[in-house]
Amino acid sequence: MPTTSVDIPDVLYRYVEFEVEEGRYKSKAEAIRSMIRKEMERRHSVDEQLSSETLEKIERARERGEIEGDVRELIEDSL
Repeated sequence: MPTTSVDIPDVLYRYVEFEVEEGRYKSKAEAIRSMIRKEMERRHSVDEQLSSETLEKIERARERGEIEGDVRELIEDSL
């Protein structure tokens, strides 16, 4: 399994430590992997709820420079 090292703000580090201390995870590494998996599942779920027509409209607007970045976060609350 590949490994990586990242710098994170103290508040995030303390949150991960707290989750481990509370017994939700066995280790910080397990907690971080789980949180990444949950984010992947969330994004995949949002994509599934968008019609292909909507995704095409988003892509065309992005190509025209009308929007940038990940618009899934903008529309997630309305799903």
